[in-house]
Amino acid sequence: MKLLFNTAFFLIVLILTLLSTDLYSQLSQGGVPCSFSQAIMPDTGRIFTVEPPSMDDLALEDIQSSLPYRFAVNQPVDIGIGNSGQWVTSADGTKVWRINIISPGAKALILYFDKFNIPEEGKVFVYNPRRTQLLGAFTSMNNNNLETFATGLIYGDELTLEYNVPAGKPMPDLHVSEVGYAYRGISVYPGAIAGFGGSGKCEVNVNCPEGNDWQKQKRSVTRIIVKRGGSSVWCTGSLVDNTRHDGKPYVLTADHCGRYSTVTDLSQWIFYFNYDGAGCPNPSIEPPLKSMTGAAKIAQGGNAGANGSDFFLVLLNADIPESFNVYYNGWSRETNPPSPSGTSIHHPQGDIKKISTYTTPLQPAHWIGNPFLAHWRVTWKGTPKGHGVTEGGSSGSPIFDNQGLLIGTLTGGDSSCDSASLNLPDYYGMFSYSWDQNGTDSASVLKYWLDPDNTGLMTLKGWAISVQEKPTLEWIKVFPNPVTEILNIKTLTSHGKIIQLTVSDIWGNWRYSGNWNSGTEPETQVDMTGFEAGVYLLGINDGDRRLVRKIIKL
Repeated sequence: MKLLFNTAFFLIVLILTLLSTDLYSQLSQGGVPCSFSQAIMPDTGRIFTVEPPSMDDLALEDIQSSLPYRFAVNQPVDIGIGNSGQWVTSADGTKVWRINIISPGAKALILYFDKFNIPEEGKVFVYNPRRTQLLGAFTSMNNNNLETFATGLIYGDELTLEYNVPAGKPMPDLHVSEVGYAYRGISVYPGAIAGFGGSGKCEVNVNCPEGNDWQKQKRSVTRIIVKRGGSSVWCTGSLVDNTRHDGKPYVLTADHCGRYSTVTDLSQWIFYFNYDGAGCPNPSIEPPLKSMTGAAKIAQGGNAGANGSDFFLVLLNADIPESFNVYYNGWSRETNPPSPSGTSIHHPQGDIKKISTYTTPLQPAHWIGNPFLAHWRVTWKGTPKGHGVTEGGSSGSPIFDNQGLLIGTLTGGDSSCDSASLNLPDYYGMFSYSWDQNGTDSASVLKYWLDPDNTGLMTLKGWAISVQEKPTLEWIKVFPNPVTEILNIKTLTSHGKIIQLTVSDIWGNWRYSGNWNSGTEPETQVDMTGFEAGVYLLGINDGDRRLVRKIIKL
């Protein structure tokens, strides 16, 4: 494919990029590639072509397995700085490496890295040929202990991967092992992109009047690109609170979404938050993308619904930025919820958030082939703006009672926007069953994670992280991180409060708890000398603000 370079167009794109760096935002440092700012001509001679899959084979496979909703297959590749692309040096001395990747006919592309180890001052960018979509800069901040990473979707069948580093600095370990080839789950109207606008016409946007009472709960719901071996699928999940209210970023989805994902696959899942339209009508422009990459499996149960409630609990690999304005769902583990009505909020076909409404009580039910009453059966009700149902991509979404509490996660069902299917039932794995009935150990039930202190609570109210105009951590500094022995915690502004500090491992076990009088001691320490190497969560609670920082112990 020929790349066109026009100076006036370049300047316009550059200005727009600088003014809207979070339009396609993963956790990144922003900025623009050196090839943009230094006006380096596009390299049209270095193209890596990825063989597209057989559409006939994919269609047959999709008929045989309808859940969860696969939208991409992952083609193996061998693309690295050592064997591909080309280096150039810009006028300011920055070293620039680029490779163009094309896979004919793809509706969108995803890059999956099996080596991603970026040294300080190194920057990774990904963008489309017209330079109207830009991801990055990804930096050492995005490194993890598995040295894996995944980019969000670049729309169309071609992209450029670029690495920038100042002269004399160390080289990265950067290698792409798979390219996700999105072949469906893409809207067909001009300008539409993956997932956006792809759901059925009967669906109701969450910001229609039907969602007025559910504005907190909608902030918990996340669209997920689930990587599982050679496929990528759309699923839905939601943040769920625990009895400590410590902001631990647990996401609850369905076991049939995640059961075939390896540890490496999970480190490459992509979670999109706040993916909803601004108003009730379907928007013509996709909302800003706010996403995070990577999670670890905590617990699962139900064997995809075959003999239990079909749940999958993960912990995000990074703290959620306060600018995401998320909400942690409260829950009820009552076995006979009195709720006469409620809703589900989900991402059908990977589209923006939709809301489905029920007005008759849920009924205990068997999922297909499951001998246990481990699911809620629901029938959706038409509302003024449509008749919300569920579709592929809705799997794992939460269902709420009339108190706004999470009581189940979607396994599947027969409802659809087809007029004959609007009133057919769907089935949600019971939260109460997921709590303690899918097994006996912590790997198969929720209670050890969502009630780590064994309080015995039957219901828990949700919790919203406050959003401040200034960065949350401006008033406090935590260093060094990674830490080998002593972790220092220091107030940067006049505070004068008693602050509760906790340190827990990723399994929820408290390793330290103490109070700190910041009024008399502006700095305190936590001795982590005896802690095993790994990832820990530092909780900071001054009564008004609750913060959680990920700490790496070397």
